Amino acid sequence: MNIQVQKYFDRASGTYLEEAVIQEEAARQCAEKIPRTRYHSVLEIGAGGGFLTRHCLSRIQAGIYAAMDISGHMLRLVPRDRLSPVLGNGEIPPFKDASLDLLVSSSVMQWYVGGADSMARNLNLLSRGGFFSLSLFVAGTFRQMHHASCLSGFGAVYPLPRVKECLAALSLAGLEYESRVKSYTRYFDSVQSFLKSHKGTGAGYTGRRPAFGKQRFREFCSRYLEIYGLDGKIPVDYRVLYIWGEKK
Repeated sequence: MNIQVQKYFDRASGTYLEEAVIQEEAARQCAEKIPRTRYHSVLEIGAGGGFLTRHCLSRIQAGIYAAMDISGHMLRLVPRDRLSPVLGNGEIPPFKDASLDLLVSSSVMQWYVGGADSMARNLNLLSRGGFFSLSLFVAGTFRQMHHASCLSGFGAVYPLPRVKECLAALSLAGLEYESRVKSYTRYFDSVQSFLKSHKGTGAGYTGRRPAFGKQRFREFCSRYLEIYGLDGKIPVDYRVLYIWGEKK
């Protein structure tokens, strides 16, 4: 995971809980796939904010619950009872293969530099019979913003993984799983209010140097509203891939 991602989330730690509406819903649905039972060892990758942590701890019992995040500021938002906070990068977790009974992650693995291959490697941490439940944003998220950006030359959108790539990597890893893609749409009063909210979630990293400028920004807002505006509001689409299963 790129170190720049950490910096964006560090800066958003004071606004994340309020702005991350879709992330909270993704965490809730991710947790609902987990069987209600006791797990000896649990790892949550990208626990910062605590949405998934709280949903998981309301469903399961855990001998050891390791809550890991690359952002120390975000990690401070995680409830400290019944878990062990771990500061670290999800692509190089400090755990041995076949050492976990449960692996969970929500709204994180789309940031992996190694993409779907890194996600599949994470699942090597599971012991036989271990369960996993993941959710991540995939291509199609922010499609309106991407279109308006291409037309105006303003900004950039991070290249999110494709569903086929993610599922192919898990299939090659020999895992038994189910999957579902769900789309969400949020409506904002203006393009400016959306961009402020987007920044507040920490998800502003684009992977490349975006183009700015007042004229480009005005064109971006104008194109977004002209093409997608509805009754004075603008829509923002999100696509979330849910994957859950067991290591046989």
